[in-house]
Amino acid sequence: MRLFVALKTNLNKSKVFSIEKRLMRMYQNVKWVDKENLHLTLKFLGEVESLQSDLVKTKLEDIASRFTNFVFIYQGISAFPNKKRAKVIFISVKDGEKIIELMKVIDNDLNTLGFNQEKSYVPHLTLGRTRAPLDISRADIDFSPLSVSASGLSLVKSTLTKYGPIYEVIAQFDFA
Repeated sequence: MRLFVALKTNLNKSKVFSIEKRLMRMYQNVKWVDKENLHLTLKFLGEVESLQSDLVKTKLEDIASRFTNFVFIYQGISAFPNKKRAKVIFISVKDGEKIIELMKVIDNDLNTLGFNQEKSYVPHLTLGRTRAPLDISRADIDFSPLSVSASGLSLVKSTLTKYGPIYEVIAQFDFA
C-alpha cells in the first residue's frame, strides 16, 4: 500500500479551500487538491508492505510520545521551485521550526527501517500542481494568517485513481 505520514491538525479546510477557489479563478491547467484531501505531509513513504507498516506504526507511536501539541501559522502563497516557474502551488508555514524538528525525527527513525532520508524539507500545504510551469508571482491573494494546532501524527493510505487520490487514515498517534 502507498503511505505517507501527515501532521494531525485542526485545520479549517473551508477557509483554506476558499483561498484555493480564488486561485482557481486565476489559473487553469492546475490539478487542484480536493478540499477533503488538504493536509501537511511530513514524510512520503511510498509502497509499503503490511509487515513493514506495522513497524512504521510502532515508530510513529514512539515519536508522537516525544512531542507535545504546538501551534503554527499558515501565511502567504508560494510555489516550488519558485513563483515565476510554479509547478507546486502552496500555502507557506510561518515559524515552522517545530514541524522541521518533527520531520527530522521521523526521517531519522524511519531510516532505520530502510526509508530514504530527505535532502531538505519546507513545511507547506499543497493547493495544486501543474505540468507546465506557471508564473504566479502576481497572485495577490491576501488572507489573514491561519493559526493551526498540531496534535499528533496520521499514517495515511493513498490510493491513486483516474479521478484523483483517495486518502484513508489507517492510524493516528496523539502527541504526549
